[in-house]
Amino acid sequence: MPLRQFEFLFLLILLSLSQLVHADNSAAPLIEIKQLERQLIREPAQYLVTAQDISLAALPKDEFKPLTDADINQGISDQAFWLRFTLKNSSDQAVDWVLAHKTAYLDHIDVFLKDNGTEPQQIQLSDRQSFTDRLLPYRTLAFTHITAAGGMTQVYLKLYFAKADSMTLDFELSDAVIFSQAQHKEYFLYGLFYGAMLLLIAISFLGAVLLRQWLYLLYTAFLVSSTLMWALLNGFAYQFLWPASVFWHNEGFHILYLLVATTAILFSRQFLMTRIQFPRLDKLLKWLPFLFLAGIALRFAGVYEVVLYLAMFSIVSLVSLSLLGLKAYLQGLVYARWYGLAWLVYGCGLALSVTAATSSILPWGMNSLLYAQLGAIVEAIMLLMALGDKVRHWERDHEQVLQLVHQDPLTGLGNRRLMPEAINSLYNAFIHNGKPVFMALLDLDDFKQINDRYGHEVGDEVIKSLASLMQNLSRSEDVCIRQGGDEFLILFQAGNENKALHKIDRLRRVFHEQRFQIGVGSFSTSLSAGISILYSSDKALSEQTAFRQADQALYRAKQAGGNRCLSYQSDADNADDKPENRAKSQPHSHQS
Repeated sequence: MPLRQFEFLFLLILLSLSQLVHADNSAAPLIEIKQLERQLIREPAQYLVTAQDISLAALPKDEFKPLTDADINQGISDQAFWLRFTLKNSSDQAVDWVLAHKTAYLDHIDVFLKDNGTEPQQIQLSDRQSFTDRLLPYRTLAFTHITAAGGMTQVYLKLYFAKADSMTLDFELSDAVIFSQAQHKEYFLYGLFYGAMLLLIAISFLGAVLLRQWLYLLYTAFLVSSTLMWALLNGFAYQFLWPASVFWHNEGFHILYLLVATTAILFSRQFLMTRIQFPRLDKLLKWLPFLFLAGIALRFAGVYEVVLYLAMFSIVSLVSLSLLGLKAYLQGLVYARWYGLAWLVYGCGLALSVTAATSSILPWGMNSLLYAQLGAIVEAIMLLMALGDKVRHWERDHEQVLQLVHQDPLTGLGNRRLMPEAINSLYNAFIHNGKPVFMALLDLDDFKQINDRYGHEVGDEVIKSLASLMQNLSRSEDVCIRQGGDEFLILFQAGNENKALHKIDRLRRVFHEQRFQIGVGSFSTSLSAGISILYSSDKALSEQTAFRQADQALYRAKQAGGNRCLSYQSDADNADDKPENRAKSQPHSHQS
C-alpha cells in the first residue's frame, strides 16, 4: 500500500475513534435494572456542575464526569448539579422503580425522563412546597416511574438550592415493592430511635421536677432540641410535625443547630461548674450562647449566609466539650468522665458529619450522619449516667462550692454569700428543736490604728487570729462569717438571750487576753459585739431586720467605750434609738 494511502487510512481510523469517544461521552451511561432491588447511583452514572440558569438543551454533554464516592458530597454551593444515566430493562416485565434523594434538606430536583418512543417528561420536586404536595409521601424528595419490558429510560437530574447550602449527590434507586418494604423497616428503626429519645426526655424532665434541679431542666432542653434537629434532618419533622410550614422545614435546620449548641453549652457550664473550675474559659462559654441566639435572631430577620456558617461552626465546636470534660475529670470531678466520653462519641460524629456534608474531604456519603445519629443515643444515655453520678457526688460538690464561692480567702470563714443558706439551715434547726436563733455582729476596736502603726500584714494576722478563735469556740452547726474588713458575724442557736450573750462575751474575753508579738514587744486588742434574736417562739425577723438590730447593739457597745458585748433592746418605751441618746442608754451588757 502506498505511504500516502496508509497515512490517510490511519488518520481516518483516528477520526473514527475520536468520534466514537465523543459519542460515548455525550450519551447517558447504561444501568441495568433487570434484577433491581436497591442500589446507590454511582458510576457509570455521570455528573456535571453548571450555573443554575443552564437548561437541559444547553448542557455541554461531553463534559460529564463519572460519579464516584468521592464526588457525592460537594460542600456548600449555590450552583446546579446535573446527574445523568439510562436505566435499561432487559427483562420481559416492566420494572416499577423509585429514585429517592438521601437527604431531607435539598431544595429542588428537576427530573427529565425520556422513554423509548415517548415524549420527554419533566417532573419538578421541591421542598419549597408543603409536604402534602409531594408526588411520594416520603421523608425526602423522591419519585416513581415505570420502565417498560425491554425498554430504556433516559434520566437527567438537576439539583440546586434556593440559597447556598451543603450539596450531596446521593441517590438510591429501588424496586417500588422493595422500596415500600424497606420504608416500613426504616420507619420502625427510626421509631426506636425517637422512642428512646422521648423516654430519655421524660426521665430527665421527671428528674428536674422531683429533684428540683435546674441542671436536669437544661439537659431536658438539650435533648428536646437535639431530637428536633434529628427529626428535621431525617425529614420526619416536615412529614409529621409541620407539613404545611415551608419556612420551618427550610430555615429550621440552622436554627436548631444553633439551639442544640446553645443548650449544650448552658448544660455544660452548669454540669462542670466552669465558673468555679475554669473561670477564664467560662467567660468564653458564657458569651457563646448569646452569639448563637443572635444567629437565630438574624435568621428570623432574613440573614442567611452568615447564619449558615455560624450554625456549622456551632455544631463542630461541640467536639471541644469532650476536652473540657477530660480536663474537669483530671481536676477531680469524677462524674465528668461520662460527660467527656459522651461528647467524644457525639461531638466527633457531628463534626465528621458536618465536614462530610460541607466538603469533599470525606467520601462517606450520608453514612457519617447515620453514625452521628446512633452516637446521639449513646451520648444521651452517657450524659444521663453522668447526671446520676453527679447526684451521688452532690454533697461533696456542694461542700466544694461552699468553700470556693462562700469562703473568705484570708480567714477561711464564710462570706456574705453564705448568709441566705446559713439562715435557712438554722431556721430548719429551730423548727426541729425550738431553740432560738441569734445573730451576733462583731467589730474590732481601733483596728485602723493597728494597720497604721504596725502595718497591714500585722492587721491580717489579727483578723486571722480572731477568725481562728471564732471557729474554735463555736459548735459545728454555728456559722461564722467575715462580713468584710474587720467586721464579723456569727449565726448560732442558744437556749436564751443570756446564754447567747455569755457565748459571745466569752469569745470577746479570750480574744482580749491574746498577745500579738511585734519584734521584741507585743500588744493586745479588743472587739465589740451586738446581738439580736433572729428566730424565737414569739419572734421571727427577716435577715435585714435582725442585722439592723445587731448593728444598733454594736453601735451602743462602741459608744460605751468598746470591748463589750450588748444585746439589742427595743426602744418602744424610750428614746434610746435616737443617735444623740445612744451613749446615755443602759442596755443589758457584758463587759470586762
